[in-house]
Amino acid sequence: VTATATTTITSDPGILCFHHCNVKVFCFHLPHRCPKCKQVLDTGVDVDNKNDAAAVAGDEDEEDVVRGNELVSNGCNGERTRAANGVPVGVVVGSTRLLPFRLPYPFIRASQYPCAIVLRPTTGDFLNDYNNSTDLHIAVTTSTGCVVEFDRYGLRRHRPDNTRMSDWWQCLLVGDVPEPWYDYWDDILQQICNQPDRWTVSHYQEDSHNCYTFVLAFLQALAYDKLSAAARSKTSFCEKYIVPRTTTAGKYISLYRKLRDTGIYVHPHPHHQHYQHQRHLLLNGKQQQHQHHQHSHNQQHLQVKPSRGKSRNNGHLNGHVGATSALLANGGKATSIILRAPNLCTIEE
Repeated sequence: VTATATTTITSDPGILCFHHCNVKVFCFHLPHRCPKCKQVLDTGVDVDNKNDAAAVAGDEDEEDVVRGNELVSNGCNGERTRAANGVPVGVVVGSTRLLPFRLPYPFIRASQYPCAIVLRPTTGDFLNDYNNSTDLHIAVTTSTGCVVEFDRYGLRRHRPDNTRMSDWWQCLLVGDVPEPWYDYWDDILQQICNQPDRWTVSHYQEDSHNCYTFVLAFLQALAYDKLSAAARSKTSFCEKYIVPRTTTAGKYISLYRKLRDTGIYVHPHPHHQHYQHQRHLLLNGKQQQHQHHQHSHNQQHLQVKPSRGKSRNNGHLNGHVGATSALLANGGKATSIILRAPNLCTIEE
């Protein structure tokens, strides 16, 4: 799916990712050549390893991506991507190969999610218009998929077939309840709406009595588990339910915009980066140890006091261990960030 900056995407644009020559490649369509090594890639069914798909589904590396990123799927379409020489596209982990996969689309149509809390930009849409300072609008859906919202126009209710519902075709699911709660959800929502002294146009205040006030008042009255408990505080609800969703969406949006502008995005594989750091550290440490051993031998040959040599030895090892810990800590943090979203922690201005 190709979009311009002014076109609202109402369905999954289909961001794909595959591994090749120690890089991750993100794209809308699988390329003919690897953009990193320029090797020709060819699509075809791999009949040599029938159990690969099942093996990949349980692969540790892929599971890490799913848990950290929340944007990566283990699913496959039954076909394997192969290079011209018959070697499938992907990176080998043990005896398995990671399949090309499609990043899960983080947005929903509000009418398709009954009894839910939904979120969207006040103006525009997420993929094209959202940035770090964008105002957001929050609302409630009923058991029949209607959207109930409170804004400067007062309290409004939109049926699924209403043209205004197009504003809610690309939104985030903040929270919902299981089906046994549907009737009670509708009853409590009706009770909150039947408070004319709270939800009129004249009562609306952009900063203090707005859509967020309406949704939190409803959730507090609903008394549903952790969702309602967090709703007792604007800050708590934002931290626990809104920020995680917008953070995940922000990573997807940043990646989508890269692909919209360039068509393809290449990112070094995190495990390869980590391995290179470890290898460099190990080689550097061995070299320092060899130099120290040679230095100690020379000092002993010159009959330098043992205490002085011991002091230098301890100073060298302590410094080396400290540097190792710092590098591993930083490397671990960087790897964690990369797995959640490759270099996409916030919306790029």
